[in-house]
Amino acid sequence: MLVTVEVIREGALDLLSDMERLDLIRLNTPTKNNAIYEKNISRQFAGALHLSDADYNIYQNVLKEGRKEWHKDIC
Repeated sequence: MLVTVEVIREGALDLLSDMERLDLIRLNTPTKNNAIYEKNISRQFAGALHLSDADYNIYQNVLKEGRKEWHKDIC
């Protein structure tokens, strides 16, 4: 079974390494193929939402507004 995991805290890598030493899991390191896959991922999902033109425009505007929030100070 293949599962993709996003590591949030550095300590999780130690736990994963321990599990690999116990032969419970196998860690695959990123390769050039993964980088190519990540670049092309938007092509795989293009049109997946099946939105009308009006809904698509609303969706894009919400995304733009959300991106503006990233640049605001937290404090």
